[in-house]
Amino acid sequence: MIQEFFVWWLRQLRAFAAFGRAGHVLPDAVVVAVDQFGVLEGGTVGRISVRRNGQESALATLDFAHPPSAPRLPVHLRLPAGHVLHRDVSLPLAVARDLPTAVGFEMDRLTPFTADQVIWSTAGLRRYPASAELRFTLLMVLRQPVEALAAALSRIDLYPAFVECAAGRIALRANRPGDRKRAAAWALCGVLALACVVTPVIKQQLALQTAARQLAALEPVRAEAMALNRSLAASAAGAAAIAAGTQRLDPLPALAALTNALPDDTWLSDLTLNQGELTFDGQSANAAKLIAILAGSRHFADPRFTAPVTRATNGGADLFSIQAKMLP
Repeated sequence: MIQEFFVWWLRQLRAFAAFGRAGHVLPDAVVVAVDQFGVLEGGTVGRISVRRNGQESALATLDFAHPPSAPRLPVHLRLPAGHVLHRDVSLPLAVARDLPTAVGFEMDRLTPFTADQVIWSTAGLRRYPASAELRFTLLMVLRQPVEALAAALSRIDLYPAFVECAAGRIALRANRPGDRKRAAAWALCGVLALACVVTPVIKQQLALQTAARQLAALEPVRAEAMALNRSLAASAAGAAAIAAGTQRLDPLPALAALTNALPDDTWLSDLTLNQGELTFDGQSANAAKLIAILAGSRHFADPRFTAPVTRATNGGADLFSIQAKMLP
């Protein structure tokens, strides 16, 4: 019996020492110590103090008829003895990955209450890999009376954030109206920042879509212009082919001009007209003078020998081959 008492006493001292580390578990706060837990309307039911740097100083009595003038600090509740329940719990080490879900699932086995009947937290989390155990202290308060007390305190501008005791504290997740406004302001800032990032992308996408629609609208005109261009190119090629064919197939004007230009002592053995280029072979008493004669004619340009002038075997004439351009 004595050994069990000392074990309990040492455990309480260890929990109190852990709770009393300045700047960690005991932050600056407005501490509301409630004496009469069930009295929520009128009268003096407790005390209000301010804790700074681990030191508490009395501020006022807790009187629901007279709202206190408290600094803007988190509000912590201290409930009457026996209202914060705690017990040591041991669970498999694997539940450490999602301890809140595991504790909520096991609440009706670990305590006489279900998870929705209490507000709870854990303290003194310890891991034992050798035995694959996770040990901690489960802290809990009944939800209904604590929420009723928090609602009553909110009417005097006190919004409890935690319930604290020697073993630790339980978060109540209570927000001041100003906190909600700040949260809404932060959310609005986030939305505006996102809009600043997304708006240029959206504008660029809209511009691309507009350009695509304009190009699609111009596509029939472009196709028609391309078809007309191909038709004009085909017509020009056809006209050039016709002109070349006409010129190639009608050598009579070239032959008449050449007959008038050449002297009587010259005769031809071959004549070719291809795209305005006239090539002819023949014999002449003096082939050298033919270049000068053709150059002086208005029907020919750039006359030249295409082969060396040679003497015929009978020695009576020069053999030549001349090329010249026909002029219109």
